[in-house]
Amino acid sequence: MPFRDALRRFTRVASLAALGAGVYWSARLAWAEYLFRLDTESSVGQAVALAPGSAEYHARWARLLEESGREDAATSELVQAVATNPRLAGTWIELGLRAENAGDAARAETLLAQAGRADRMYATQWTLANFYFRHDQRDKFWPAAQRALRVGDVAAYDPAPLFRLCWKLTRDPATILERAIPIAGPLQARYLEFLVRENLTRAAKPVTERVVALGGEGDLGAVYEYCDRMIAAGDARGALDAWNALCWRTLRGYRALAPEAGASLTNGDFANAPVEHGFDWRMPTAEGVMVERGGLPPRLWITLDGREPEACDLLQQVLAVAPTRRYRLRFRYQTDGIGAPSGLRWRVSDVAGRAEIATDAGDLESEQETDGAMRFTVPAEVRLARLALVYRRAPGSTRIKGRVSLSAVSLEFDR
Repeated sequence: MPFRDALRRFTRVASLAALGAGVYWSARLAWAEYLFRLDTESSVGQAVALAPGSAEYHARWARLLEESGREDAATSELVQAVATNPRLAGTWIELGLRAENAGDAARAETLLAQAGRADRMYATQWTLANFYFRHDQRDKFWPAAQRALRVGDVAAYDPAPLFRLCWKLTRDPATILERAIPIAGPLQARYLEFLVRENLTRAAKPVTERVVALGGEGDLGAVYEYCDRMIAAGDARGALDAWNALCWRTLRGYRALAPEAGASLTNGDFANAPVEHGFDWRMPTAEGVMVERGGLPPRLWITLDGREPEACDLLQQVLAVAPTRRYRLRFRYQTDGIGAPSGLRWRVSDVAGRAEIATDAGDLESEQETDGAMRFTVPAEVRLARLALVYRRAPGSTRIKGRVSLSAVSLEFDR
């Protein structure tokens, strides 16, 4: 037989053999996949025998073996799974936790550290940090916590449980901030939210500064929330620091507040849409009341449709004030369709105790745009006051129906 014919015949036979082998293995793997999807201990075990190189099959069989009480066999299959695919961080974690439950902390640490090398995502790094916390290995906990919190997409996970572990390990806020919290604006904002939610605002000032300096616009909501919490707590200094930082960073049309210099009112010309946080205007929701902003120069229109409550606040602003000083509030207003007595007037109260502060305010009643004024004196113990335009139905009258416009509001020392 010529050599060329023999070579051609050999090549044909080899191709047929390879094709047959391919068909065999394809059928074998297809059958293994069918058995795996039956998802019984017996069928998955057969799938493992047919396809021993599948880490997924080993891992699933381990769980089924565990459910039937065969712990040692389950552990063996988990070991086979990571031997087949060392990137299975979840399986490394499971092996680590099994070792820890068995009292072998050293092996558990090795296995969990391997999981951390296989997967840099938050859940894996958090598990390792949690292990160090449970075993009071503080020098290892802090780096592990920081590695977990460095994970890029801070919106994809909840870091609060890890923050909570930090506070259980130490009550020193400086240690936590320096050793666990990465210097990144979004993460600092999440930490600030946590401090406010957990009533740990005593530790929040340096975090607030970092958020303002390093965070994006989307991170500053945490600073507004912190400012609101400081106001609610009666902490004028903390609230002012946060608010003035926001004025510098993002509230470009706002001036910083300085109560001792007489700068106590915010956005009195309504040139900016109120943010309804901190020291800006807030419009409480009330049935039958609608507040709109617009016009040139800008103003607020407050419409009451006759269904409003008999007593309600229409507009509010928290003022940072100087104790014992006498103030004069100036404003322009006009009422439309509202007869006397209107029941519309300014009211001032102490934020801390909500006790009313005496004023010489009268009802707002004028069909023509006119200037108005109100005077009040701040008590010695008050540093935060609440200014509100309120409606109180006058005795013997029906609920009002109409509109009031308001513009050019200013506050100054009344000398």
